[in-house]
Amino acid sequence: MTYFWAGIGAMLVLGLGLIVSGSLSGPGRAGRDVSARRTLQTYVGAAMVAISLAVLVIAYFTAHWP
Repeated sequence: MTYFWAGIGAMLVLGLGLIVSGSLSGPGRAGRDVSARRTLQTYVGAAMVAISLAVLVIAYFTAHWP
């Protein structure tokens, strides 16, 4: 179960990294406009963050507290 939670945490961090990386402005390495790729990158990161936070909230509310 520890691997599961580590995976959820990694997914959250990776999603936040994608959002930050996608929000950077400026041309890509080849000098082309990469706004479409960065927009997609931001959406994928937001989806990863939303899924990982949803899993954490569901786990919190379904946990058996003493």
